[in-house]
Amino acid sequence: MKPKRILLFLQMLILSAFVQNASAQITLTATGGTAAGTYTTLKGAFDAINAGTHKNIITIKITDNTTETATAVLNSSGSGSASYTSVKIYPTVTGKSISGSLIAPLIKFSGADNVTIDGRVNASGSAPDLTITNTQTGITAGISAIGFEGEATFDTVRYCNVKASGTSSTGSGIIIFTDVSAATAGNGNDNNVIDHNFFTASTNANRPYNAIYASGFAGQENDNCTVSNNEFSNFFASGAASNGIYLASNCGAWTITGNSFYETAPYVPTGAGTITPININCPTGNSFVISGNHIGGTSKDCGGTDWIKTSANNNIFQGIYIRSGSAAASSIQGNTIQKISWANSANAPFYGIRVDT
Repeated sequence: MKPKRILLFLQMLILSAFVQNASAQITLTATGGTAAGTYTTLKGAFDAINAGTHKNIITIKITDNTTETATAVLNSSGSGSASYTSVKIYPTVTGKSISGSLIAPLIKFSGADNVTIDGRVNASGSAPDLTITNTQTGITAGISAIGFEGEATFDTVRYCNVKASGTSSTGSGIIIFTDVSAATAGNGNDNNVIDHNFFTASTNANRPYNAIYASGFAGQENDNCTVSNNEFSNFFASGAASNGIYLASNCGAWTITGNSFYETAPYVPTGAGTITPININCPTGNSFVISGNHIGGTSKDCGGTDWIKTSANNNIFQGIYIRSGSAAASSIQGNTIQKISWANSANAPFYGIRVDT
């Protein structure tokens, strides 16, 4: 080959590599199987892991925005060809997002264990950066930004901006913990951590009925999960009962601590639903710890001015509601509920903390 042709060939190879790298939103490295790969979606990266292409310790770096057109499902290690010990996901550039409009979870951990989504740039710093958004506003159960299902354990979501607007009162939320069916073998989604995230609706006109929703079956309880140091802002739905954290059934020993719940503008509900920032309705669950949370105000830690509710509707308010089992005590300590101006058209209870049996 003549020198000029060799030079042209090398230039074409370099250009091809540059174009491929420029179009890749995700880079993946692994200590087993194929050592590296690039993908345009998180689903593409998860599909490769599920197929056994990448194995052992896996790192997924988000270098640009992704648009997911189908759920990014990560299966459990040992399911099919998947074989990994841990998966860590984080952005390398500020302001990046994973988004889509799906009648399902945008991201789903289907029995996946030891997975961490860390929204900080290069997994370092002190503020949420990566944004995970499902813009779907339908009423189908399961609509969410992130879903845990089928015995997903020891997973962590931290330092992310997480948004969704599914309007089913049961089975949907910004983050959900569910199980496939009562007949499915195995335990629930246990020992997961949701920490230092910012939660809000994907569109203010369509707010989710639940920010975090969890429900299991007998024998498949969602146990020992932690929701800590998160901000829940402008998320209460206006037309029906709405919750911040809603443990609907078959959950136990959750720790809910250091979270803030607030509205930055006057809240004007269009219906008479009950509003409950922390709602635990698990008569068979025990050992819940609810501590150091702040409910009220217009910013974190009950800061700013009053959270104002103005409308002609009658809305019961329950800052903290708990209905749990009697086998082991639950603890509700050191929570702050203040800076709330709540006007109703008639008589409706306002509970700071309500303990039911």
